[in-house]
Amino acid sequence: MDHKIFIGIGSNIGNSRENCLTSIKTISKDGRATCISSSSLYLTSPVSEVKQGDFINCAISLKWKGNPFELLSLLQRIETSMGRTREIKNGPRIIDLDILLFSDLILSNPFLIIPHPELHKRKFAIIPCLEIEPEIVHPLYKKPLKNFLCEIEEEQMCKKLPLDI
Repeated sequence: MDHKIFIGIGSNIGNSRENCLTSIKTISKDGRATCISSSSLYLTSPVSEVKQGDFINCAISLKWKGNPFELLSLLQRIETSMGRTREIKNGPRIIDLDILLFSDLILSNPFLIIPHPELHKRKFAIIPCLEIEPEIVHPLYKKPLKNFLCEIEEEQMCKKLPLDI
């Protein structure tokens, strides 16, 4: 069975634009994944107490033939292969790949929570998802994702980047 998935992608180390694009290409090479759509790239402010530079973020939607733990394993392998380390929680990272939504699944497990527990609090995740699917509904809260934007602090920057950055 195919599941419709939204993956959040971000980077703020090295060539962040290229890191995001490389991760999309790598995900798409897996035979279980069929990329449906990708958002624009966005320049975003970090949502963390850790001092760090701005991120480039985007999202992709894909069809996935497999379970959420297989997808998590794939994403973590890609992060590791691209040089991701986890020394500082919420610190700078070369690549960050998060399962934001997995169809309408609600899952709370020590290894994986779906929908992503911070999705509804982060412009850098919501805005790219809305670009792909404007009427998407948060499966846990049962309300349109766009309704959460007015509840997020204005300090969270999320600016669409031009194609030629």
